[in-house]
Parts: sequence; structure tokens; C-alpha cells
Amino acid sequence: MHASRIVTGLAGLVFAVSTAHAADTFEPEVLTVESKIRPGPNLFVLDQGWSGASQINVLDGGNLGRKGNMSMGLNAQFILSADRKTAYTVSIYSKRISYGPLEAVLQIFDVETLTPVKEIILLDKTAQVASIKNHLALSADEKFAFVQNATPATSITVVDLEKGELAAEIPTPGCWGLYPSARERKISILCGDGSMVSYAVDDSGQPGPAARSEKIFDADKSPLFVHAERAGDDWLFSSFFGELFRISDADAIPRLVDRFSYTAGVKGKWAPGGFAIMAYNPANELLYITMHPNSRDGSHKNGAKEIWALDLKKKAVVSRSKAEHVVSIAVTSGQNPVLYGLNDEESNVTRFTSNAKSGFALKPAGKIELDGWIVRLAAGE
Repeated sequence: MHASRIVTGLAGLVFAVSTAHAADTFEPEVLTVESKIRPGPNLFVLDQGWSGASQINVLDGGNLGRKGNMSMGLNAQFILSADRKTAYTVSIYSKRISYGPLEAVLQIFDVETLTPVKEIILLDKTAQVASIKNHLALSADEKFAFVQNATPATSITVVDLEKGELAAEIPTPGCWGLYPSARERKISILCGDGSMVSYAVDDSGQPGPAARSEKIFDADKSPLFVHAERAGDDWLFSSFFGELFRISDADAIPRLVDRFSYTAGVKGKWAPGGFAIMAYNPANELLYITMHPNSRDGSHKNGAKEIWALDLKKKAVVSRSKAEHVVSIAVTSGQNPVLYGLNDEESNVTRFTSNAKSGFALKPAGKIELDGWIVRLAAGE
């Protein structure tokens, strides 16, 4: 029989002490850290902290298993390089959280090892807002980063990533959102008067003159979501009421290419809602959109009850799939899209599969529960 006894320690703490096998050798568990994440497609999930550190959870795009995470400050934004090997984040390090001095930092992470390789101090006017990919952008050649500022006066910080320093600040009164060119060192911004304005930057990051479009949309009658998706030389925007705007920034001055309703004739007052409300699959020219019924003024952040698949060639909805309060989506680029949907009420991510035969209808194929207020997804390949 093994003997044991209970001993009361200091401050009333109770310890169980065993006298058996006192001579046995104790072998402590050795903790190790993998030097690289496991190979295969990645899913990046941002847990944006507003009262503590933010983190990006890196999951396996197939089975949703956890690979690791990257940590940064408050109110993080993030974007990936074109090859998905580098992650760029912007966040705030605040001495007293709710007031007092703060430091805005752009951090550059190596995705394979999930380690920071460089950081650049930003202006303290960096915007602290919910994360969408149009608050942080890279130039087409990835030499410069563009960071959204708000004091609440709006401007853009141009960051030289090679030199690791700030290159310029571009005042953008009345304009918001960052839409980089697919080919040039140029950034465009959406403006409250219904126009879009572009700035080309030179080799040192200095902006040229503003190139402003004609009025493209009416902010009172057909306001646009800030979140937009790149499709070739065009940006795809949705209005709050279900109109798709296709805007080209291929020329010096942005211009409206196409505009049509994808909710016309549909009963139930369906409209888009959420944060990252769209995800574009280039292989099929397919746009997924998070949708909710019984829309009204102010419901544009409501989570989805369905996710619609919009065929951009046909300008028609080809499938409607049930969803559970999805507010952010990301999709892969191949012929058989895999879509990930984020439920911010229950803090989970669902993986959906699809194929052309079903009109790209979504079929749940896995789910993972995550802690925190998760607001952003980005799918790797």
C-alpha cells in the first residue's frame, strides 16, 4: 500500500505529498517549438484585439488544424504578399490602453517560421478600426506599403519597405479605403462625393498629382462598402442594397466599367452585410457575397443567413447557400473553390467546398472554434 499524507502549508495552502517511490527517477517533459509550420495550404484568421494583443491564427486550409500564430498589438490590420510567404501587419502598442501615448508599428513576418523579421514605426495617426484588407495595401511591386490614417482627418502613409522608413504622407480629405493598382505604383481611394481619386508614387514614394474620376456612385442613394475585391484590372464594389459596381483603375483616371443589380426581383429584401462581404474566385469569374434578409437602413453589418454565388459573366446569381451569421469570407482561386466563412457571434470558422455542377453551392466540410473577436480571413493556396 502506498502511503500519503496531506500537509497544510503557509497561508492555508494544502499540498498532497506522496512518500511512495521517492527514489524513482523523474523525467521532465521537454517542450519544443517547430522551426517551420507544416506544409500545405494555409488559412489566416485574425483575432483583432481591442483591449489586448491581436493575433493571426494560421490554420491548415484542409483540415483546419492549428499550425501556429503571430502576435501583434491592438486593432491589428494585415495583408499577405502575392506569394503568401510574407505577412504585413499594422497595430497599436498603447502604454495605458484607453488613453495616453501610443506607438503604431508595421511588422513584417516570415510566414514559414511565423517570426517577425522587420518593424517600422508609423505615424501615431494610424487608423484604429475594424479590420478589412482595404485598410492596409501593398504596391504592385511590393516596394511600398500604404497605411490608412484617421485623426479623424484622413490621409495615407506611404512606407518604403526596402529602406524600412516612412516615405510620404498623402492627405485624402473626404476619402477612405486603399485600392492599389494591379500593375503600377499607384493607390486609389473612394471618396464621399461619389468619385475615386488615384495617386501614382515615384521611386522615392512621393505622390504625383491627384487624378479624380467623375461621380461614380451616390453616397446617399447607393452607398458602397469599403471592402472591395480585385478582378483583373478592375475593382468590384457592392452597394448596401445589392448593386455591383465594377471600377477600372488601369488608366490614369478611374472609371466606371459596369453597374448592375444582383438583388432585383428577389423577394425578402435581401442585401449584403458583414465586414469582408465578398470573396472573388478568378478561375470561374465567380463572386461570393454574404447576404441577409429583411434589410433596412443600418443593417449593412448584419451577419449572413445565406452566401450567394454571383457569376460575373452571366451577371446572375447561380446558387444560394445557407450560412450561420457569417460576416467575413475568403475563397481559394482554383476551379473547385473552397470557401471559409467566419461567424463572429460564435467565434468559429466553417470550411465549405463547391463545384460547378451545383452552381458552386457551398457544402460544409469542417468547422473550428476559436477564441476572441475574429474578424478577418485570408486563404492561401
